[in-house]
This record gives sequence, structure tokens and C-alpha cells, in this order.
Amino acid sequence: MLIEFFTTNVVDSKAKRLNLLYKQFPMYYVWDSHIRTWTRRKKVKVIGRLCTVNPTEGECYYLRLLLNNVHAPTSYDLLLFDGVQSETFQKAAYLTGLLQQDGDIDKTMEEA
Repeated sequence: MLIEFFTTNVVDSKAKRLNLLYKQFPMYYVWDSHIRTWTRRKKVKVIGRLCTVNPTEGECYYLRLLLNNVHAPTSYDLLLFDGVQSETFQKAAYLTGLLQQDGDIDKTMEEA
């Protein structure tokens, strides 16, 4: 499903134009398990859902965090931020400002 989400963002002009987050995608597209692809939705009112991921699950958690905050990713560009290619989803999430270092929290507490 995820790889097809990336593919749809590349080849489908509507998906490009909508610039959707992964969590918004089911509002406009439906997963067809028989042909294993996303197809445009015909009915409008739907409720999509994503599985929860615990922070202890490591890279899966950081991947989900990026998918919920990066519009229309097309593949491993999730790892790219301001021209810097990260080695892990955790590092990419930090570079995009979705995570803080423990030292940042410690400094804030000291100032308070």
C-alpha cells in the first residue's frame, strides 16, 4: 500500500494537485486489494484510519510521523530535508523539526 501511495503521487495528476498527507489519502482514493493499487474514490464521505504505532517501535514510528506531516512524498524523499539525505527516518524527523533532542527539553526546564 505504501509503495503504491508513493507511485500514485508520481503518476496521478490529481494526487499531485491535491498534495495530500498519507492520512488524507483515503478521503480521495480507495485501496483495491485485487489489483493492489489506489483508485480514485467515487463516493465523497468516508472515514480513513491509520494503525497506531508505539514510539518503542523505532523506525516504524518515525516513518509514520513523517507520513503524517510530509505532503505528497514520492518515495525515500521522506529522508531528504533541505538537501540533506538522512540515513534513518528518526534523523529525518529530527531535521524536519518533528522531534526535539533531550538537551532542548533540559535547557527549557532550566530556564523555567
